[in-house]
Amino acid sequence: MAERVDSVGGSDRISSLPDPIICHILSFLPIKDAVKTSILSPRWRYLFASSISILDFNSCLSHMSSPTENDNNFLNFVDILFSNPKQLSLDCLRVNDHWVRKDGIPRGENYSRLNRWICAALWCGVKEIDANLMFEYTYTLPSLLFTCQTLVTLKLNINCDLKVPANVHLPNLKTLHFAYSEFLDGGSVLRLISSCPVLENLESIHCEFRNISELNIHKLSLKRLVLDFGELYVGSHRGFNVIEINAPNLVYFRYVDGMAEGYTLSEMKSLERTHIEITLTDSEDLERAANLLQGVCNVQSLYLAIEDDSKTLFLAPLDPMLAFNNLVELEFRNYLNDDWQGTWILEFLHCMPNLKTLVLDLLNLASTSEGFRSRRTTVPPCLLFNIEEIEIK
Repeated sequence: MAERVDSVGGSDRISSLPDPIICHILSFLPIKDAVKTSILSPRWRYLFASSISILDFNSCLSHMSSPTENDNNFLNFVDILFSNPKQLSLDCLRVNDHWVRKDGIPRGENYSRLNRWICAALWCGVKEIDANLMFEYTYTLPSLLFTCQTLVTLKLNINCDLKVPANVHLPNLKTLHFAYSEFLDGGSVLRLISSCPVLENLESIHCEFRNISELNIHKLSLKRLVLDFGELYVGSHRGFNVIEINAPNLVYFRYVDGMAEGYTLSEMKSLERTHIEITLTDSEDLERAANLLQGVCNVQSLYLAIEDDSKTLFLAPLDPMLAFNNLVELEFRNYLNDDWQGTWILEFLHCMPNLKTLVLDLLNLASTSEGFRSRRTTVPPCLLFNIEEIEIK
């Protein structure tokens, strides 16, 4: 950093500024450049620490299989940085364990080192922690992570048994994301969710919940919910007997597979967009799918992808009570169903009188010589009066 010398007093003007202003100026510099200012004078030695608001391992470490000199320098720098957390003003910590899994680095010792850094960040009032940890070693997150008063966002991409302590309490957490984790105590997930009184965004990606038969999510503050089970609960491997969601203020809902025996969804009057991908493996799944769709009938925009291994959905009549009166946008995707002849989608369109945009991704439409046919002889009202755009992929 260049210093401007005052011709009258002989001192630099930047050093005459208050510490908060200097730290604010330093916050616009890359971390490595901000650290270089520590050699200017004793006063500047630790000022850079208060200027670092985001510490991101992904941008500071190499992706080589063996640690480089720069990697070791950065890790030593982090040790020094967290040695006195009171001087830090950290808002976000993004960590990974790529460096732990490199050749020649002791696993256990460095996972303990990682925990110390997480705890130090929590002590200095961090608001967001994003941990991407692909373990090859037995590891437990620090319990302090689950009782932090300042956390607003917690993202855990961790491929191990995620243990949630009994005293979990996150009073200011608004975003909770976990992915690729296995909860041997599935009930601890519900305990974690209930401990977040102002939670607005909940995402579970490819997580397995053991030893619970019902997944109950009751959260009035929730606005965004993602339950993506991937292929964990498909076919005879049912994840839950019942999935119950009471989130009347939900705006966005994404649900991927994991067909349950039954669904209980509260009326979601604020629902704007829903993304559903399901696999039907037997005739009973048809009723379950109808039950799931009924729960999101207030939605304005719907993406629906169905893989019908049971060969029943497209031949069965729809529930006459199914109605999507608020729906204005529909994207429908058919996954390689040989019996597809357009019957089901025409039946479905009769349930949405106000539809304006229709997108059809019909992978096997060309495989049938009969094309579209329907039991109905009337054209869906939305196609007569309201439709503005149709796209066929």
